[in-house]
Amino acid sequence: MNSFKLNKLSVMTLTVGAVLIAALPVQAGDIVFSVEEPVANNTYSGVANLRGWAVSSAGISQVELYVDDAQGTNIPMGGQRSDVGSAYPNYPNSSNSGFSMAFNYSNLSTGPHRFRLRVVDRENATQEQSVDFNVVRFNTPYIADPAKISLAGATGSLNGRSIVLNKMTADGQAYDIQLDWRTEVQGFVITRIVPAGSPPENNFGGVYRSRVSLSSNSCAFSINSQTESELKLTQTGSQMNGTESGSLSVAGTVDALGSFSLVSARLVQNPTANCRAESYFNYQGSFPSQTVAITINYEYFGSCQYSNCNARFQGSINKDSGVDDSSSAAVKATTSADKSLLDLGENFR
Repeated sequence: MNSFKLNKLSVMTLTVGAVLIAALPVQAGDIVFSVEEPVANNTYSGVANLRGWAVSSAGISQVELYVDDAQGTNIPMGGQRSDVGSAYPNYPNSSNSGFSMAFNYSNLSTGPHRFRLRVVDRENATQEQSVDFNVVRFNTPYIADPAKISLAGATGSLNGRSIVLNKMTADGQAYDIQLDWRTEVQGFVITRIVPAGSPPENNFGGVYRSRVSLSSNSCAFSINSQTESELKLTQTGSQMNGTESGSLSVAGTVDALGSFSLVSARLVQNPTANCRAESYFNYQGSFPSQTVAITINYEYFGSCQYSNCNARFQGSINKDSGVDDSSSAAVKATTSADKSLLDLGENFR
C-alpha cells in the first residue's frame, strides 16, 4: 500500500488535554491517496474489491479508473474512513474519503493486467497511481447458477496457508484450483486455476532454502527450536528429485499448482554396537505461496528398545536468488538430526 503526496507537508503537533494530535496544514493543490486493493503483483479472480482512499486540500472531485490504459469508469466516493479522518483532520471530508467498487476480474483475460487510477480534485489538480496484478479465471467469466459448481469427486489437500482442490467442476469443466489466505480480505481467495490433470505449467526446479520453527515434538530428546535447510531440486513432469543439505537424496512430486511432497532417504547410525538409529524427512508445501511443513521422523531398532517419534516444523521456503550466503547456517537440519540420533542412542546403551 503506497501513499503519494503532491507537496511535502510539515507536521504541527497540537495538544488537546492529554491527547496529542498530529495535524497536517492544508495547502492548495495537495492530494494524498492510496490504492489498497488490488495489491500490487497479487493474483485475482472473480468478483473482488477495488478500493482505497483519497483526500485533497481542495476536496476530491472524482477518482477515474483506467483498465490496461483504456478508460473504464469513475469509482464511487464517500466511504467512511475514520482512520484517514484522524490522520488528515484538516482535509475536507477526510472521514468519508474512501472509494470502492466491485470489479469482475474474470472479465479480463488470464495473465497480467494494470489498473491506473487518476484522482482529480476540485481545482483540477491530479495525481495518478498504477497497480500491476495477475488474473486467473474459469472459462466462463460469470457463473450465475450455483448448481453448475460441484465438488463431487474432487480431492483436496492443505499446504501451509493454502487449500488445493483437484477435479472440481465449474460450468461443466473440471479444474484444479488453489486458494491462499489474503490478509486484505481476511479470507481465502482463488489464486490458481488450471484444467484438471494439467502437467505443471512451470518448472519448479532450483535451489530452495527453508527456514522453519518447531511446532511440535513427540521425542524424548530436545530439538532445535529453529532450523534451516537447503534443497537442490530438478523436475521432470510431475516428478522431483534432488538433495537435501548437499548430500541426502530426496524425491517426490509437484502438481500443476506448485504444491509439492518430498521424502528423503534414511540417515542410518549405530550409536551402540547393536542399536541402529534411522531418521528421514518429509517436506510438504507450496512453492508459489512459499510455505513448507517439515516432519523429521526417528526410529530405533536392534538391541535398544524400539522407539519412534517425530518433530514437526512450519515456516517458509524461498527460491535461492543466487547470492552467496556462506555465512548462513543453511545445512542445520541434517546436522541437528544426526546429533539428536546420537543423543537418543545414549539412552539405550
